[in-house]
Amino acid sequence: MAAPETQGAAAGGEEDCEGNHSEAGGVSYEDSKDCILEPLSLPESPGGTTALEGSPSVPCIFCEEHFPMDEQDKLLKHMIIEHKMVIADVKLVADFQRYILYWRKRFTEQPITDFCSVIRINSTGPLEEQDNYFLLCDVLPEDRLLREELQKQRLKEILEQQQQERNDNSFHGICMFCNEEFFGNRSVLLNHMAREHAFNIGLPDNIVNCNEFLCTLQKKLDNLQCLYCEKTFRDKNTLKDHMRKKQHRRINPKNREYDQFYVINYLVRLSLRNLKFDCISTNKIFLRAV
Repeated sequence: MAAPETQGAAAGGEEDCEGNHSEAGGVSYEDSKDCILEPLSLPESPGGTTALEGSPSVPCIFCEEHFPMDEQDKLLKHMIIEHKMVIADVKLVADFQRYILYWRKRFTEQPITDFCSVIRINSTGPLEEQDNYFLLCDVLPEDRLLREELQKQRLKEILEQQQQERNDNSFHGICMFCNEEFFGNRSVLLNHMAREHAFNIGLPDNIVNCNEFLCTLQKKLDNLQCLYCEKTFRDKNTLKDHMRKKQHRRINPKNREYDQFYVINYLVRLSLRNLKFDCISTNKIFLRAV
């Protein structure tokens, strides 16, 4: 899909399903990419649209429907069906809740066409079968800057959390293989499992949200699931024999659920995003993070 034209800080215009684009303004993306005149104001406190800390749900950008934080796909589906809004590259948004709240506020201030490309479907069919959908993506400079700021804020929070865990000596955990209790720093338990049970999930200093990580692994074992091949077994002894004989005392590297527990993933995502924007600004190919 061709990059949509922008008008000021907007990305208005129409584009049909065959990729043809009709301009809404005469300003190109390259001319307008630095036209954000106001600093981004990220939602941080209870006021206006919603409260962030402890909020159990995310509102629709356009209406009063709310969806649980862990049902993000339902909200996206709702916005497509009810409001004909599509958000590109949602997986690259570091803080989905703040992202939605930001655009919820902005869409009350200006028309949606000031920010979104208009995609016309069935453009060659009868008029009554044609329809317009709105695409919100990071080709829009304001959206790009928002995503960058959210990514930086997320990285800052993760690094602070990691440092707190590295210095915390009040940790209490139980080995998931021999049930021995450990107190002090989290590294004591992680090093024990690596040394005594050949279960190595990485250097303690490279891990963040360690308690949640360990709870996730323990829950899988409680459900009699192998951590590596993720097959389910009939009882604990069968599972233990399987993991020992098959040397499956490790986590599945293809399971993206674990990405959130390694600091390196947050650094890589920020680097990939910056590289992607460099490609856009030099009119090269788009690099999309996986």
